[in-house]
Amino acid sequence: MKNLLVVALVLVMVSSAGATIISADADGYSDDTDISTAFDGMTLSSVGGYSGLDGLVYAWGDGLASTGVSVFANNSSFERQWSAHITETEGFALRADFDQLANSVAIDIIGDDSSGDIGGLYAYNFGDVLLESVESDVLGYGEVFTAQINRSSFDIAYIIAGGAISTEDTVHLDNLTANVPEPATLCLLGLGGLLLTRSRRMLY
Repeated sequence: MKNLLVVALVLVMVSSAGATIISADADGYSDDTDISTAFDGMTLSSVGGYSGLDGLVYAWGDGLASTGVSVFANNSSFERQWSAHITETEGFALRADFDQLANSVAIDIIGDDSSGDIGGLYAYNFGDVLLESVESDVLGYGEVFTAQINRSSFDIAYIIAGGAISTEDTVHLDNLTANVPEPATLCLLGLGGLLLTRSRRMLY
């Protein structure tokens, strides 16, 4: 009975705790500015095996931006374009690692040619296991799809975004957001874990 009361207390504590939105957007930075570590709560990088890729993310002015005037860019010859075909020899995808586990992520995927593009958002845990993914329909030039993944728990450690893994399309990316726990929530989760551990010990 006492154990059930402790569990109920923990659930009430966590459910009443809050979360906060962290975001990354290239607007406000001049072209070719390194914005890899410019945003609180996350680190951006370019990943893949494409020749010349330096692992960083830059701001770049672009008429296809979904918000403002700039999008995320890399330093390869593709610049503002992103793929998700990240083999050892190919690919130039956008990766975002979160300081705290997220339960919701979203990014704007923008078609960049008239023949149509499919983009994708892929969420992973700390063990590099793909948790969930979402891909757009075929996007025409300048069409925007806000890819979003919502989870029931805070378990997203990082995301990769770009052209769909199943295609060789390239897309533009803008306006990344993630929902992470507030510091008070983390304290409550830790306290709840301690209470449950102590309760289990008292039962045995």
